[in-house]
Parts: sequence; structure tokens; C-alpha cells
Amino acid sequence: MRSSVFWLALGLVLPANLKIPSEFPEIVFVSRKPIAGHKGTPGIGPAYRTAAVGGSLLLRTAEGSLTVLVDSNQLFDVADPSVSWDGATIVFSGLAHPDSQWRIYRIRRDGTGFAQLTFSDRSIDLTRFGASASKFTRYDDFDPCFLPDGRIVFASTRYPSIASYGGVRTSNLFVTSEDGSTVQRITTERNGAEEPTVDPVTGRIVFARWWTNVDRPSNITRTGVSRNENEALTDDIANVWQAITIKPDGGELRLYAGFPRTRAGMQAYKPAVMNGGQLLCVYSGEHSLLTTPGPTGIRWFNKGADIERPLAGASLDGITSAPSATDPAPMDDKEFLFSYAEDGADYDIWLGSLESGVVRKIVGLPGTLELDAQVVASRPVPPVLSDLLPGPRTELPPTEDPATLDELGTFRFDCMNIFMNGSVDEMIPDAPRIVKGARIRFFMNPQRTGSDEPDPSVLLKDTIVFPGGNIHVSDIPADVPLFEQIVDSNGRVLLTSSGRFAHVTGFNFERPGAGTKCVGCHTGHSLLTVPVNKSTASWFNAAPSARVSASSFCVDPDGTDYPPIRVVDRQAAIGIDTSIWLAAGRKNQWIALRWELPIEVRQIVLYPISTPAGQGIRIVEGDVALYCDQSLVRTFPVVGGTLSRIQVDVDGSRVDSVVVSLRKTEGRYGNRRLPGLAEIEVSARIPLDNL
Repeated sequence: MRSSVFWLALGLVLPANLKIPSEFPEIVFVSRKPIAGHKGTPGIGPAYRTAAVGGSLLLRTAEGSLTVLVDSNQLFDVADPSVSWDGATIVFSGLAHPDSQWRIYRIRRDGTGFAQLTFSDRSIDLTRFGASASKFTRYDDFDPCFLPDGRIVFASTRYPSIASYGGVRTSNLFVTSEDGSTVQRITTERNGAEEPTVDPVTGRIVFARWWTNVDRPSNITRTGVSRNENEALTDDIANVWQAITIKPDGGELRLYAGFPRTRAGMQAYKPAVMNGGQLLCVYSGEHSLLTTPGPTGIRWFNKGADIERPLAGASLDGITSAPSATDPAPMDDKEFLFSYAEDGADYDIWLGSLESGVVRKIVGLPGTLELDAQVVASRPVPPVLSDLLPGPRTELPPTEDPATLDELGTFRFDCMNIFMNGSVDEMIPDAPRIVKGARIRFFMNPQRTGSDEPDPSVLLKDTIVFPGGNIHVSDIPADVPLFEQIVDSNGRVLLTSSGRFAHVTGFNFERPGAGTKCVGCHTGHSLLTVPVNKSTASWFNAAPSARVSASSFCVDPDGTDYPPIRVVDRQAAIGIDTSIWLAAGRKNQWIALRWELPIEVRQIVLYPISTPAGQGIRIVEGDVALYCDQSLVRTFPVVGGTLSRIQVDVDGSRVDSVVVSLRKTEGRYGNRRLPGLAEIEVSARIPLDNL
């Protein structure tokens, strides 16, 4: 360990009046030079994740002094420290000299045991990539993190792939032993997987995944996809980093947290999980992080689908102005370390809190950026998860040559019900509307073999969606990034009630011999609990599949309207003004849900309008009428009088329309005393003779 006299060797001056709170725990961090012109922050996104600027690994001791663990005598640059669970060892990424590649190193907390763990020893034949082969000869290892069993997960560009967007190298996650003697890839991302961390509650890996797809849905091309804006149904390619969780063997990939109703709400770079499961992450208005992102901010989510909560740095609307914040690192249940630049450029180490945001500065040095702080202390070891899946069969991605697919193996794809929606008020988009004769298409982008041309798009399989919305395919290529699309019997891409397309804007993968089980087909579907059996999975909220009409709807003088479609948006209690139907008249008001094909209904739930202030519109008297082929099946009286949900149990009747009549209501919403509803939920399934 080196004392402050070594600052002169680093070209830095340690101020004599530097005040560091002595009661603060021991921390390790990096002190790095800024990128010329302050055009970006070292370590942020594909543009700057492997920036070579020069830096050192520093330790701030419990007594308040600063010592140097690694400086320019050992490595030109360092980044991404991670501390072992016993607090004794630090792994980090390092650069031997400006023209070399980043590799993983370790050192003990006392400054001994400095060693390199990964090397330039990959041995693969790149000739299949033709003119592109030269792009894959060099690779970087970065973002190491200790797993609960002592192994190390890290990000790397050693898998020979170019991202489908932006022309940068694809990053993937690898796991190595404590001594670096074995290295195995655990992800097969098309665009990027980096910044891994560990969920202290479950022991699973949480990482930042670059979620984008240049192949957009099309109803006029032969394959159903296009990169031509004149042929595509949307210009949306997502192009954000999201927080994904997997097991250490690469299995059971799913979303960890975010707000799936918007693209910006999914932005979650540099994820870090608190002891209570809350997700800290970095936000940027430049969602892909391909270019200079400008100031960034830190926000947090509860685990699962949740709204974002800003903590520090740039605002969530993408305004690029100071201050800037990055690199969150949990300390306990509420507090965390992070790097903060009040001027948007000069980062210091600060303390933050989930409750109060920015608290105080811990370490700040002149002329350098203080980044990637981590507490150096013993911590409870998360659960250790056994590896159940085999490793990849090859370290080469497939090309358009079919023989390159054969070497990958296959996996089983099972979706229990593509029409499954989340619960009312669960903050994920709707599943596609139910239709007769739906089909699913599986696509892949094989790795390019020319020097400049884009990756081709290949339709691998087009197969049926079974009655009830389930899909079972046993021979999907493994360890290759795939994307899917749901179409009707005429090959037209399915829509949701909100106008979204049933087209995966991103890529998924699975290990050979493994299988996937999910429900739904929409952003955030992996957050839904998979039912225990096929029978249970067949029941879902069919209301978002309905065409909705009403006797009338209210329009305020300012133009705000309350149309009937809002009773199926699954937002009974959130976003009040955007999620209710108000009638325009007082008497004989009704609202109707109609489906293109009959469904079997077992339960209907009405959600009266309520507000946090205690206002609301209660149903006093009404009825629910069920119809099929324009004939009345049954009528159920509704007697309310409270603001709680009203449940109507049905006997499994086959219907194609539900009409809710509101003969008498009480209460008000604002200054309006009108009939209305917040939500209608219809628990139903598709009769087997419909599809």
C-alpha cells in the first residue's frame, strides 16, 4: 500500500486541507483522467466503456487517509473495482498500456497479491466471418463482479459479434474461476450485456442489457420485418439499456425492474441492488449510450414493474444540464455511494440516500474523476445457486450458412398463453388482442461476413399458436439471439388495445437442452408469474382485447376527455386523469365491451372511480348483461355504494359482449357528478373450438 506521497508520481496533488469524514467505512475507488474535451465519462456505455485515459486504484481507509493500491507503475489505467464478500480481495479491470486490451486483475485489500486473471489467449478460428474476421482479433474484458461462490462474472467482447446497431462490438457476460483458470460464456446477447452485479436477496446476476432491434414489423414485406421506414409499421427500435436478471449459469433470463409502459422508463444502466431488493441505476437522455450521453442521473425502482424515482444528477426528461451522477453502489438498506459532478464534468465520491437523495461529499481530488466506489467490508453472502445448464457448444456465432446452426443444439420454447395480461394496475403494457388462427414467427440475425454490409435477417420458423394462446416448439436453435412476432391468419402483426405491435423489440437466447416458460407477449411479460399448469394459464383478463363503446363520454372545456377505451387500460388506481371513463349525461348511461370471437367468462370485476383525496364515483344501482350473437345470455344486478371493487361471478357463459349499465351513481370526480368507471376486468378463456 502506498501513502499520499505517491500522489506526486501520479501527477496529482493531495490538498493539505482535504477533509474526509473519519467515521466513514473503508472504500475503494478509481481516480481517472477525464476524456479530452469532457465529451463523455470513462466507463459509460459502448462509446466509453473501454476508454483509455489513465488512472489508479485507491483505498480510502477507515482512518480517513488515502492510499494507492495500483498506479502507473503497474497499469496504465484501471476501472470497475468489485470487493469480495469477505472484504479481503478486490478484482478490477486494468489496461497494461494505452494500445493493449482491458483484462481482469485482482489485488488484496492490503496491497499484496497483485495478479492478472484473464489474458489474450482465446483460441478460435475466425475464417468463417470472411472480411469481418479482422474486427474480432482483439477483445476487452471489463466490469468484473464477485459471485457468491467466489467466482467472478465479467463483461467482454471476446465473443465475435458486432451489435446490430451502431457498429460496435457486442459485449457478453463470462464467468471465471477465482484464479482465472477457466472462462465460460453465460450470455449470448446480440447487442450488449455488461455491468453485472449480484442481487443480495436471491444470488442471481443483474446486468445491463442493450435492448434494440433494427428489424421492425411490416405487413407488406414477405418476411414480416423491414429496416425501411417506408415499409415498417413503426420507427420504434427501443434502443435502451434495461436491467435483466439471470442465474449464474445463464438460465432463466427475465426483466428485473423498470417501467415497461415507456422506453425511457426502462433505461437502467449500471444496475445495483440494495439489500431490500430496490434497484439503483443510471439514466441518460441518450438511451443507447452510443454517443456522448451528456449528464446522467441516478434513479431507483422497486423490484418488478414500478415507476422510476429520481435521486441525483440529470433529470428524467433527458435535459442535458449539470449536475451529473453515475456509479451507484449500495452500502446498506438505505444509503449508497455514487459519483457526482455538480458541474456535470468533475466527478467526486458522494454519499446518497433513497430517502433524501444527495447527502454529502466523501472524496474529491483535483483534476481527476473519482468513479466506481465500493465499500471494503465483510458482507452477508447471498444464496449460492448451482449451475444446472451446460456451457455453450461453440464460441462462434452462426452465419447464413445453415451448417453453423447445426453445431449450436436446440432448446424448447413454451409460452403458456400469449394473451395473458398483467394484473390491473401492474405497470406493464397489454398483451395482443385475441384473434383466430394466430401464428408465431422466430427470427435471427446471423453474424455478418462482409466488412460493411448489415447483418441479414432470417426467418427460422413460422408455427401455430395453439387453442388457448399457448405455444410449444421443441427445436429452436440454442445459444443464438432470437426475436419473435405474433401474426393473425392473414400474416398481419397483432396489435394491443393501445396500438402496440406483438413484435419483440430485442433478442432472447437459451442454452442447449434447456427450455423457457413464460406467459404474455409484450414488454415486461417476463415479470408475470407463470401459472402452475395449462388449465390455470388459460384464464386471463380479456378486457384489453375488447372493442369498447359507450353511451357518451365527457369532454372538459380545456379539451381533456374521458373516452370509454380507458376502462380496459388496466390503470384503475394509477394516473387517475388518464385512466377513467366519465359519461357526458346523468341518466341511462352504459358502456360495452365486444370481442371478435366468443370467450368463456367466469368473473367480471368493476372498479369504481376513487382518488387519493377520498373523492370518487360509486355505483349505487346497475347491471351487467352478457350477450352472444346479439342474444341476451344472462343479466346480473349490481348494487354498490362503496369505492371498492365490485365482483360479479359468472358461470363460464360463452359470450361475445358485456354491457354494463349505470342507472344510479353517487359521488363526484373534481366538480363533476357524472356516471363513470375506472376499470372493467373480465376473467375469461378462449373456447377450444375458436382457434
